[in-house]
Amino acid sequence: MNAEVLSFQERWLWLAGSLGIALIVSWAGWLARRPRAPQWSWWERWHHWRGRPWLSQSARLLYAIGIPAAALFWRGALTERGLGLQPWLWSDAAGLGAVQSNWVNLMRDLGWALSIMAGTAALLALGRRTTRHTIGKAFPLRRDLGFAFREAFYHQVHWAFYREPFVLVWGIGSGAWLGLLPVVLEAALNPARWAELRSPQRGRDLLVRAALAVVSILLYIRTQNLWLALLVDVALGWAAGLAAEGDQ
Repeated sequence: MNAEVLSFQERWLWLAGSLGIALIVSWAGWLARRPRAPQWSWWERWHHWRGRPWLSQSARLLYAIGIPAAALFWRGALTERGLGLQPWLWSDAAGLGAVQSNWVNLMRDLGWALSIMAGTAALLALGRRTTRHTIGKAFPLRRDLGFAFREAFYHQVHWAFYREPFVLVWGIGSGAWLGLLPVVLEAALNPARWAELRSPQRGRDLLVRAALAVVSILLYIRTQNLWLALLVDVALGWAAGLAAEGDQ
């Protein structure tokens, strides 16, 4: 079996391993949060420990960023192009003509990004207005740029990692949409997500995050540029005032 076939098979193993880890951790966390006998008070101490957010976010970083990075740089099981890691403007530029070509492509991609972002922002604003008229009030917007960047970074890299094998097999258009399947499966099998749907605020945040996943697909199809997807996610996530998500 040649190296190309092994690399093709390995990228699916990385995807399955990531999905398996997510499900094990989510179900273990859900079981630990259920009411228990007094000997389970360690969970309450952990939940209220000041260092918990730092440790939890470090674990999220290792999972969402570390796994794709290991698959790409250590094993070579992914491709930069499939992930949307476009080269910088001055990369691989043999002369002025190459720089100008890269600049034109960047401006075209930026136009698509701004158009998609504007359309999504309008839909989010319409949804907020509809909510206000329906229930008499709108959900509070807690805008935090640091939080918006962190969540955009986690989600966009994670989605690109899940999308890459599908793009390799089915092409940019169909593959980008099919790459949403493991994302939906990961969320659907996470019991914490179903519990969050009981909260109107959290349900609204999950709906916005789902909309950002669709935006990520549209941007990938038009630009194959993960950097632009990251910037658009930060802008929309901040403008939408997403509340802090539960630790994984």
